[in-house]
Amino acid sequence: MNPAAFFTDYDAFGERRTGGEGDDAAATWLRDRAAAAGAEARLLAVPFTRFTPDQARLEVGDEAFEGLPLFDGGLADGIEGTLGPLGSAAPIGFAEMDPAAASLPGNAFARARAESSHAGIVIALRTLPDGLAPLNAHDAGAPFGPPVLQVAGRDAARIGALAAAGVGARLSVTGTRGPGLSHSIRAELPGAGPPLVLLTPRTSWWTSTAERGGGVLAWLTALGALARTPRARGVVALATCGHELGHIGAHHAFAAEPSLATAAPVVIHLGANLGAAGDERLTVRSNVEGLAARMAEALVAAGHPRAPLEVVTGGKANGEAHEVEGRGGRYLSLIGKNPWFHAPEDRWPHSVDGARAGAIAEAVAAMAVALAR
Repeated sequence: MNPAAFFTDYDAFGERRTGGEGDDAAATWLRDRAAAAGAEARLLAVPFTRFTPDQARLEVGDEAFEGLPLFDGGLADGIEGTLGPLGSAAPIGFAEMDPAAASLPGNAFARARAESSHAGIVIALRTLPDGLAPLNAHDAGAPFGPPVLQVAGRDAARIGALAAAGVGARLSVTGTRGPGLSHSIRAELPGAGPPLVLLTPRTSWWTSTAERGGGVLAWLTALGALARTPRARGVVALATCGHELGHIGAHHAFAAEPSLATAAPVVIHLGANLGAAGDERLTVRSNVEGLAARMAEALVAAGHPRAPLEVVTGGKANGEAHEVEGRGGRYLSLIGKNPWFHAPEDRWPHSVDGARAGAIAEAVAAMAVALAR
């Protein structure tokens, strides 16, 4: 598969937020690509509680800072009070954060929100080029805590100065919650069970071409290679929705078919930022002894640099691999780094290293074929 052609097509769908613009068309496109690779592919409907943002603004005198609500936080229209650092006695707290800070449920910011005495919170997310890079909302189905306004990193210095001065401010964080529907893709190749499982998330806050596209490329490449290769074992490939809303597509898939997580010989998790430009670091993690090292060897053989590989056995899995680990399953997980992580500016071609993304995809395909024999 030609990486440049793939990423051009992938990027053309625009925003892939769960239940939002571009979501349905992108799901249908990926199902059709999986079928073209030789699999029996279908859409899995995933109902969820959809949040539609409305007003999200911090006003300080004549200045106004627009952003997005935290999708699993509280709502309020017109909180007034002084602005101060997060953790201070000010009614409205402010902090700068990395958008990766909420990658797992029960993260430090979630705990801080649960224990917060602030009436409202403002956070500026720092990522290249300091655009609006939202935090994931693991508790979107059960929102809690004070209202949180997320603003672009480029507003951090000015809001930080205002917070240090303890100025008066007005915070509005509003929106509506109601029924929503998205879709995961389930693609299957026949063979003996339990099947090998390929797992990648397919939705995100924006277009997120480097964040999500590399995993989807590897998923399709591996699926095609498995379809063409004689093998004894069956294969189930899941491309799940709702990653940014607490992995709801993975929860739904594993609730319907628990054995996909618990009985698979291994679940190959193709996580975020596989082949992102500007940062070659790649974590290869498995809870199966020796499997991460084998994957690293395959990556180097496919042309990926060895130095930026972090090879780990055990520890805490991230992304949807965390869902497999939590159910007692065996996983092999690949997660990279991305200077444009969660930012709307994560677009083809500048945020993607096509050659490295292609090498990762070929290495994953080789490993999948070896594991399915």
